[in-house]
Amino acid sequence: MSQRFVRTVLGPVPERELSFTDAHSHLWIDPVPAATSAGPVLNDEEVILRGLAAYRQAGGRAIVDCQPSGCGRDANRLSWLAALSNIAIIACTGFHRRLYYAPDNGLWAMSAREAGDFFIDEIQHGLLETRTGHRLVRPGFIKIAAEKSLEESPQALFEGAAAACLATGLAIEMHTERGAAAEEFLAYFVGEGVPANRLVFCHMDKRPDPGLHRELAEAGILLEYDTFFRPKYQPNHYLWPLLSQMLDAGYGTHVALATDMASINMWQQPGPVAFLTYIKPCLETQGVDPNTLQQLLGANITGRLAIQEQ
Repeated sequence: MSQRFVRTVLGPVPERELSFTDAHSHLWIDPVPAATSAGPVLNDEEVILRGLAAYRQAGGRAIVDCQPSGCGRDANRLSWLAALSNIAIIACTGFHRRLYYAPDNGLWAMSAREAGDFFIDEIQHGLLETRTGHRLVRPGFIKIAAEKSLEESPQALFEGAAAACLATGLAIEMHTERGAAAEEFLAYFVGEGVPANRLVFCHMDKRPDPGLHRELAEAGILLEYDTFFRPKYQPNHYLWPLLSQMLDAGYGTHVALATDMASINMWQQPGPVAFLTYIKPCLETQGVDPNTLQQLLGANITGRLAIQEQ
């Protein structure tokens, strides 16, 4: 069987080499002048490099960066961080929620065809900001952001993302608003011809409905859980019981765990190392077998992102 690769900012890496991989986080976010809402800023080199060093020492090998263009992404910084830390960083094309952009950003005026062409261009020819630098960076997935319903979401951009997925094979990783309308979004993408096994629905533990999660897993969706370090979501009361129920029901191959560290405060404490110094030991204490543990902490997300590199 031919080997599959995950596209990282330093080039394609064989899927089997990535081991422990945080399925959804942020490594660099520049300020966005005139953004509709004050979005997160993450640009302290010293703190980020220290966090990556600790993560690497604990056994971490890769992190999925979910910041698309126009709202703080700097893939030149990502490649620099990857080279210094020896952490495989997986960047994205796509779009985030509109409130994180300047009002005049042209993304929101694009037709579905224009959006698809833009995403495909970044996938095939490199992320825009890296085309004049010393290293061209190609994205490893398509990040999109949903609102609370399909009607409220930018459907032209959704359609463009679906077209880019079908044209390139790259997976779509979708921000959900606390899991809202997940069933509706699944039906939409399947209707656009996107196989469910090319979809990752993020922040789904904010809607801790085991029946719904089992239905989505049965359909082929990969569910991403990431509120371990967000006390307001009461992870001990919601996330951990939800995860246990999913594992007991046999859906360990349809859940990917993450930290979603989108602020400098989170990078300082608990830091990305907590993926392996807190989440992993908790799973081991609960008796999760080594194979399932590896799936939750890396293999499920890298399997979803891996493609036959051309």
